[in-house]
Amino acid sequence: MNSKGEIKLTDSKEERKRRDLTAAENYHLWVACGGMCSFDGCKKRLIESTSGELTNVGIKAHIIGHAKNSARHEYMEKYGFTYETLEEVRNLMLMCYDHSKIIDDKKTRSQFPPDLLFAMKEKHENWVSSWSVDKKKSIALIHKRMGGPLFDIEYESPAPYILLDAVEYQTVFDDFSAEGWEEGKKSNEILHRKFIEKIKEKEAKVGEIFPLSPIPLLMHLGSLLTDTVSYSIYQFDREAGLWVSDSNEANKDIELSVSKDINNKKELAVLVSISGIVKMNSVQEVLTGEIDSICFDIDDPGLKRLIYRNDVIYVQSKIKDEIEKLLQQQDYDKIHLFYAGPAGLAIEIGRGVNPNIWSEVCLYYYNKRMTPNYQYALSI
Repeated sequence: MNSKGEIKLTDSKEERKRRDLTAAENYHLWVACGGMCSFDGCKKRLIESTSGELTNVGIKAHIIGHAKNSARHEYMEKYGFTYETLEEVRNLMLMCYDHSKIIDDKKTRSQFPPDLLFAMKEKHENWVSSWSVDKKKSIALIHKRMGGPLFDIEYESPAPYILLDAVEYQTVFDDFSAEGWEEGKKSNEILHRKFIEKIKEKEAKVGEIFPLSPIPLLMHLGSLLTDTVSYSIYQFDREAGLWVSDSNEANKDIELSVSKDINNKKELAVLVSISGIVKMNSVQEVLTGEIDSICFDIDDPGLKRLIYRNDVIYVQSKIKDEIEKLLQQQDYDKIHLFYAGPAGLAIEIGRGVNPNIWSEVCLYYYNKRMTPNYQYALSI
């Protein structure tokens, strides 16, 4: 009886509420589709950022619709479903928004009968199964504090891992005061804790790092990344608009030259010239006292000179080895690091800072419009 005293008849079946999927069912659905849209030929990654907030944008699309007038609902009994079983994963496909809309829209749903969608689901999940045996499950960490937010993750090559989830920090960093850099360090620590918690929660084997932020923050973040899991660190190719890591096109001719000026001083300046050239006179504007120095220079420095993982690891390893050889011979109070290079290498250099061997590492931020050009940012 309604508020007017009228008796209203309802279909008892229609009153039944959909049950929520269990955590295990949600996880199974995500892994079975590889975190990609199951619509034939799409394979869109289903981790995206909307308004700067990273989220799982996968839509759980029903093959046989639950509501009376929903797409393909009329086939419920023919395919052996009941209202209680329509929420089982065998009747669900994870899709991007566009394709979930297409298969359910009244104008287009007739093009997608149950047989077609069941076959599409089976084909996609079999394809995922064929390569997911050897593919590890990952959690993404997006650290983008320069420019606008990243809305999706587009790889140069096929996705190397099954991406389960992600954490992010995409607020633009624009406070270059001492307080601003301290805030940046605290934000890094909070983000890192969330990242590790997510890895443990999902039992992921890989952390995928997507960095595009001021260099001191990236080196500090790298110093937080322990060997809890293996990491795959990407570089952003601005021209292509893609994230890149491994490639057969890695530069085979990269050479890193090392020059030293060691006079048994108490502080060491490290100059790393990869994307551009760190000039000694710019360093001397900041460090006015007497110092030792070690310079790492790549031949023909440029923005795209060092992109792929093999090259990054080679350069990081040589920098780390050379500095640690010096640290065995000299007792420095401080190391001052001046860097012109890609974001991925900055993360790796930060990861290589061993607090049991290295003294305090002072990091500097470069801005051509400031005087001096290098300003102290933070220490690790």
